[in-house]
Amino acid sequence: MKFEEKLKDFAPCAEKMPGVVVVHELLEDNFKTMYMSQRGLDQLGVSLQELGEMNDKYHERFFNNEDMEDFMEKLHKLLQNKDPDETFTFFQQVKFKAREEWVWHMGSIRIFHQDEDGNPTHLVTVAFPIDQMKHIPHKAERLLAENEFFRQNLNKFLSLGKRSKEVLRLVALGKSSGDIAQELNISVETVNTHRKNLKKKLGISTTYDFTEYAQAFDLI
Repeated sequence: MKFEEKLKDFAPCAEKMPGVVVVHELLEDNFKTMYMSQRGLDQLGVSLQELGEMNDKYHERFFNNEDMEDFMEKLHKLLQNKDPDETFTFFQQVKFKAREEWVWHMGSIRIFHQDEDGNPTHLVTVAFPIDQMKHIPHKAERLLAENEFFRQNLNKFLSLGKRSKEVLRLVALGKSSGDIAQELNISVETVNTHRKNLKKKLGISTTYDFTEYAQAFDLI
């Protein structure tokens, strides 16, 4: 079935869904909005024609792109696999026309259409606002911040040896140098040397800093 025919059959069902439905065409290095349910157009305050003419300005205008790198990695994998049944879910902040603050959404995306060789040509996304669900927006913001911390500090963390990571974990758990020395069967002086080197390598100083690293890299 041709894309135009598939979209024509799909659109009436999409309009009845409780979330916002979007279909994008995959261009060489960009996306083009081919369809958005009326709910979404009303929330953004634009017409479908205006969205189609925006191309790369679409994401810049309506979305918080701080986590775009992670999104693009997942999308690249989805397109490589070429599996129309594969889906990935993500959090995204959207700017509505009548609100100054970002509105958190949870979206899921999958391949909508493929060419004769199986190459994806269009994607479909369904997104639901979660700003009225208790605590969820705050948790989403925390996850976004942790993910950004992970990306910014990955190289520093990878430079640590196995023993340094063990010390990092135990300091994050609130262990004293004496406790750590006993648990790892090393001297207190060696523990203190590891702590000093960790502070220098990671650019940290407090127990909170140790805990932030340990949580970001799943040591605790």
